[in-house]
Amino acid sequence: MKSVALTLGALTLLAAPTFAQSTLVDTDGNGTFSMEEMLAVYPDLTEEAFAAIDADASGEITVEELASAQTNGLLPMME
Repeated sequence: MKSVALTLGALTLLAAPTFAQSTLVDTDGNGTFSMEEMLAVYPDLTEEAFAAIDADASGEITVEELASAQTNGLLPMME
C-alpha cells in the first residue's frame, strides 16, 4: 500500500500541464526536474538552492530529492 501511495505521489508530480500552475511538471519527460522546470513553480529558487537540493549533483532534481527538500524545509510543500 505504501508503494502505491508513493507511486501515486510521483505520478502527481509528473502530471500533465493541464493541472494548476503550481504543479511541477516534467516538461521533457525524462523523469527528473531541471532548473528551468523548477523555476516554473519556484520562481525564487536560486542556483545555490538548486545545487543543495540536487544531492547527487546530476544537474537534475529527482522525485526523491524533491520530496527530501520539501520534508527538510528547503522548498515549500506543493499544493
